[in-house]
Amino acid sequence: MTDARGAASRGVLFVSVDEPAGRSLLSAMAAATIDIEWARSMGELQLRAARTDARRPSLVFLDLELPDTAAGELVPMVRDYFPRATTIALGAELTGESAALLLSQGVASLAKPVSPFALVGLALRLSLGAGAPWSSGPAAGPCRPSGERMESLISAYAADRVLSGQQRMILRFYLDGRNDKEIAGLCRCSEATVYEHWRRMAKKVGGSQKGDAIADFHRFLGSV
Repeated sequence: MTDARGAASRGVLFVSVDEPAGRSLLSAMAAATIDIEWARSMGELQLRAARTDARRPSLVFLDLELPDTAAGELVPMVRDYFPRATTIALGAELTGESAALLLSQGVASLAKPVSPFALVGLALRLSLGAGAPWSSGPAAGPCRPSGERMESLISAYAADRVLSGQQRMILRFYLDGRNDKEIAGLCRCSEATVYEHWRRMAKKVGGSQKGDAIADFHRFLGSV
């Protein structure tokens, strides 16, 4: 009998007691048609890890401020529960020293608060094969497509949806984890212009807002 930990992994697991952040992230992930589960306590995390009828997640967003658990104990525990997942720690008071310690454990970190759309973009980028440069060895998870593969998929999507050069660039920066303000700076335009491009991209696929465009891109990935 194969151990559930060796099963193919997919989806995202969000470990946090933060209700507003959790609801926002679930909504953003759902808009992008990404499977996500939410463990709101240590008990729920342990129950999820013990399930043998569920596939392992490929990405874990781990809030270091989970009650009743020290971060020094929590991170190794999650890595043991889901050894093939990419784990990204979220913390409000991350220092350079603590970030370096996490990195030595194969875990990247982000300072809270983090935009849910930025986390969705990161999830999409990892699923496309950009990989997690801080991970190495068996715990890094299954082999992912190369960066060239990601670029070819973006090009194919842009051609299929008849995106302009600017729209393709905005999508590419989004998949790099950039928010709209950063994208505006890189594209040398206003945030309002970036918003308008998202609206036009969404309109091309029968939607009306940024989340619709992102969801369509994720559906495209599932069809190729």
